[in-house]
Amino acid sequence: MLYKIIIENFFSITDRQELTFEVPANAPDLACFKLSRSDHKTRLPAVVGFFGPNASGKSTILRAVVSAAIFACHSFDWVSHINNLFQPYRQKKWWGRPTKITIEFDSQLNDGAPSAIFRYELHIGHQANDLRNKVVLYEALSYAPTEKFRRLFEREGQKFNFGREFDISGANDPRTQSIRPDASVISTLAKLNHPLSSYLSAVIGSLQTNIIGVYKIQQNVNQFLSIYVNDKNCLERLNKELRRLDIGLESMTIEQSGQGPFAKFQHAGLDEFIYFDEESAGTKRFVEIFPRIHYALETGGIVMIDEIDTDLHPLLLPELFRWFGDPQRNSKGAQLFFTAHNPALLEDLEKEQVFLTEKTSGQPTHVYGARDIKGLRREPSLMKKYLAGELGAVPHVG
Repeated sequence: MLYKIIIENFFSITDRQELTFEVPANAPDLACFKLSRSDHKTRLPAVVGFFGPNASGKSTILRAVVSAAIFACHSFDWVSHINNLFQPYRQKKWWGRPTKITIEFDSQLNDGAPSAIFRYELHIGHQANDLRNKVVLYEALSYAPTEKFRRLFEREGQKFNFGREFDISGANDPRTQSIRPDASVISTLAKLNHPLSSYLSAVIGSLQTNIIGVYKIQQNVNQFLSIYVNDKNCLERLNKELRRLDIGLESMTIEQSGQGPFAKFQHAGLDEFIYFDEESAGTKRFVEIFPRIHYALETGGIVMIDEIDTDLHPLLLPELFRWFGDPQRNSKGAQLFFTAHNPALLEDLEKEQVFLTEKTSGQPTHVYGARDIKGLRREPSLMKKYLAGELGAVPHVG
């Protein structure tokens, strides 16, 4: 689960924006708030939504987390991707300043260890005269087995320090010679079969999302249908949900052809199948994003969906939110983070689950939580207050 995100000089963000997800102690005991796996006195929201006008920076928040995760896990192999993942604010005075991202999340040192809060910090340096030439200025990983954080590793440029638990003999360990200025310590050492780095790379890399850098992940039909081919449990669960959520849709089956897998949908009252390309945009969208949500719930992981309300009926999305609040369906503490424009979704969220982004003309993104708005009560509805402009972060036309 995510506890905190700190972002500075990243795309539309300039000054430090800190998002803390811990639910205040005086908030009611609701199903949408889950106990932390690492600190049973702490509650965190199972679902977090980002709302605001177009181009206000909603996606930027998710992008920062995904970019840091991709860098930690894949930068040894994805040599050229660092330029797409990290860009400073496009104003000259920010070009020479580093991009800084900090993420606090819970994990373990190994499968048998107790869960603890981890803090990953990453500073990427840009050159003002060449925004494509980027290096790691600072990278650190620490964890808090008790209340105090303990260093696992810390690097400043190409100088490395390792904590005892990280099991690297020191800066002279020959494996450190393989860490490039544009690659993560974790990604590099995982390639060299360092056990803890391999474990953490797998944990961080389990993040489910539909974005990478500035791009939406464009899976072709064969790619996401192959997931169902290889995971019968996922297909079975999808069919169960399709029967519940789509009137008259009885099942999806997958068959193989010379061009790969193809899907057929059986509808009540029809004598012939409907093929994937013939299905509604909403059904196709649901089939595409369902595996990401399913795997997060199965593993207790994190899923980040940009523009979750695209093509999906507004009455369907609250049902997805309820999955994350269901103690049986979400027994392992999975979290859903999403961006959306549809204000009706605010009716199904508490103020601790809502973050808003504003970006006035010529200015950078400002992010704030609904719970930080002075005097904001739980009732009446957040949607009415948002549409009335009381929460801010609404588009101004004209």
